[in-house]
Amino acid sequence: MGLLTMRKLSIQPGIFLPDQKELLPTRFPSIISKDGNYSVHQNSHTRYHQAVRKVLLKTFPNQVFRVPLTDAQNFSFWRSQDPGVRLEETTPWIRSPRHCLIKSPMTRFMDHSILSDRLFSLY
Repeated sequence: MGLLTMRKLSIQPGIFLPDQKELLPTRFPSIISKDGNYSVHQNSHTRYHQAVRKVLLKTFPNQVFRVPLTDAQNFSFWRSQDPGVRLEETTPWIRSPRHCLIKSPMTRFMDHSILSDRLFSLY
């Protein structure tokens, strides 16, 4: 397609098919108004900015898309939308056992030094 045809696609409300010369109508109104009247969009840009200010937009990708776009988004598709439910409760395989250290290596060194030498002092 030529540059002129590409410009017609982005400006006029319609679609050019490769084998047709006519413009096919679409459901969406034109983005650029010829007479300056943008009331057909019903102030959608203003409503969008109000939603951004009031945090009314959907936050999780699974609220916006039906299928995850990337592998990293698979995590959010597993999440429950209920804020009271923890992820570990809904998917128990995600929880891993914790192996915590009861005493740090420095604490163990101090205990060993005190037991072996009664006159040992850190200061």
